Amino acid sequence: MNIFTIKLGSITNGENSFSYVIKDQFFEEFDFTEVKHADISVKVVINKKSEKLSLNLIISGQINQIPCDICTENISVNIIGETNVIIQKTDNDLISTDEILYIKSSENKLNLKQLIFESIILNVPKIRQHPLDTNGKITCNKEMVSLVKKYTQVTKKASDPRWDALKNLIK
Repeated sequence: MNIFTIKLGSITNGENSFSYVIKDQFFEEFDFTEVKHADISVKVVINKKSEKLSLNLIISGQINQIPCDICTENISVNIIGETNVIIQKTDNDLISTDEILYIKSSENKLNLKQLIFESIILNVPKIRQHPLDTNGKITCNKEMVSLVKKYTQVTKKASDPRWDALKNLIK
């Protein structure tokens, strides 16, 4: 049985906690992701009140060997995030949303692997760069920064004449 699969029949009323450690091997099943190396802790709390189930997923840790946006050197970035989902049993074929996870009434298992993966990917920082030093200067690889600048060509966009008249409205 998959360690990320929870038997819903074993969930008791109240809070039920599960903990996972996400390492590199976790990402092997997922194609087309830039995240391949990580050291992340996941805490899942399933709260059951009679037949109602809610899930709280908290992730924290580091994503490793991801390229810096400035110098392209591999770095590690911190990641933290939280996801709250209502688990709804149904006999209909409904598509799950960000807030509600639909499962068949006949199913007694919940696989958390995809939800954990999506939570990690959605919480990867948008800006990934080396930390600043004590003087507020970038600590990127200076040689790589100069190479990137050397081979990056900045092209000036031509103005669209249809919109040029609008520029005069600002003045």
